[in-house]
Amino acid sequence: MKKTGTIIWLSMVVVFIISTAFISFQSNPVQNPNPEEGFAIPEDVNQIFEKSCFGCHNVEASSDKAKKKLLIDQLGDLSIAKLVGKLGAIEEALEEKEMPPEKFLDKYPDKALTDGETKRLMEWASKTAEDLMK
Repeated sequence: MKKTGTIIWLSMVVVFIISTAFISFQSNPVQNPNPEEGFAIPEDVNQIFEKSCFGCHNVEASSDKAKKKLLIDQLGDLSIAKLVGKLGAIEEALEEKEMPPEKFLDKYPDKALTDGETKRLMEWASKTAEDLMK
């Protein structure tokens, strides 16, 4: 009887430890890269986003497709893993010259990115993703 009680007690302890670890893992996802400071986009990068990207890629924009792909104003709310993924997607879209889209630029040619702006966004996205993975 004493042996059975000990086995049951040990089983309960193991279940408690596993449950606690699981709940802790589930309720503490990876937080912002800098929770004290928030995710900060450099001013020069932000100016480029404002000029050519933010009009479609923000929570108030009308294009559901653009909002689904990227919300610039919510990058700081993403986990590190998701943020790294979004930064990679930004870099890839710029490299493939997919953004801003031609159809958009036909209407708003002043929103086109210069080669320098494209290079700066790609460098920022790449470097930021690299830093986050350290």
